[in-house]
Amino acid sequence: MRQRSVPRRGTMHKLLFVTKYVDHILYFFLARLSREFRLTIVVDQKNEWTEKLGADQADLVHLAPRTKFDSRFRRAIDELEVKGRWDLVQCFHGNAQLANIIRWNKQRLPLIAYRARIGHLKFRENPTAYWNARHPTLSAVAAVSNEVKAYLESFSFLQGRNVHVLPHGINRQWVASQSGEGFGLRAKLGIDDDAFIVVSIATLRPVKRFNYIVHAAEKLSGRPIHFVHVGEPKGWDQKASHLPKIHFLGQLKNPFPILADGDVFAMTSHNEAFGRANLEAMALGKPVIGSNTGGLLDLVEPEVTGRLFDTGSADDFARIVGDYCDDRDAVDSHGRNAIERVDRLFTTEKMVERYLQLYDGLLSRKQ
Repeated sequence: MRQRSVPRRGTMHKLLFVTKYVDHILYFFLARLSREFRLTIVVDQKNEWTEKLGADQADLVHLAPRTKFDSRFRRAIDELEVKGRWDLVQCFHGNAQLANIIRWNKQRLPLIAYRARIGHLKFRENPTAYWNARHPTLSAVAAVSNEVKAYLESFSFLQGRNVHVLPHGINRQWVASQSGEGFGLRAKLGIDDDAFIVVSIATLRPVKRFNYIVHAAEKLSGRPIHFVHVGEPKGWDQKASHLPKIHFLGQLKNPFPILADGDVFAMTSHNEAFGRANLEAMALGKPVIGSNTGGLLDLVEPEVTGRLFDTGSADDFARIVGDYCDDRDAVDSHGRNAIERVDRLFTTEKMVERYLQLYDGLLSRKQ
């Protein structure tokens, strides 16, 4: 990371950071960013991470907009501004949050939006998101992957705008600390020591294409391969009840011990803008099997940190699972490479560095 001189106390730029929620990625990002900016953090949902931010004496405000055009929310932001006008505004999550911040921002402070979704930007799909994206006070958009950037720039009104690819960064040491000594999957589920375990994490909406895992379990039923899923099954536990090698663990607060016990991680979505769970698995040294589309193209280096199957081909997914089961040396080497790739490209420090470059550019333009 480039060296950045820290200004004297009282001269640091002020950043208003608005988000729907805080997770472990945002917590470590904001903790590091607070060394560069004087932060005011407005958050919608309280959780353990907002409690940690509060314990760190962050300037944290719990404020949830009731609607996408909420005058009460905007008045509350006005009251916060009495503490001192901000130099930059970052809206990280939430369509209602962004709509209200845009309507509040009459002074046209540099405003950055964040986009981690492919689709739902056409007017007939989401009029408010469409209005937000083309609003003239929006200075820049942070796209979580190259695929999201390409989608945004497919709209003529965004082609000349400031769209930057700014992927997530992770605190790998913290992730490792949360995995502990593993979950004990084999003992708890009665899986043989030499069996091969494929882990997946998701709430199983249709876009997640869990039918690919069911197809692989059926096709590879004679092989020592087990599939372990974490997350709301949405009925798939009944649909796959005839397959004893698919195990549903439901929603878990801490999935990292499960990831640590697996051999590979599978993400079968067709339309994954980034896929944070992929990054978490890589941080634990697990190769990723994903479709060759979306954010997986940024995360996975084929035949180095994982393998990508042809989007739309359940047979190709099953083939890759079987090949990994037969080649445990490749599993080990790809897992080691995954850790190296995370350390090189997807750390909290890298995330901060990318955002600082964007912020510095906007600040210099403002001056």
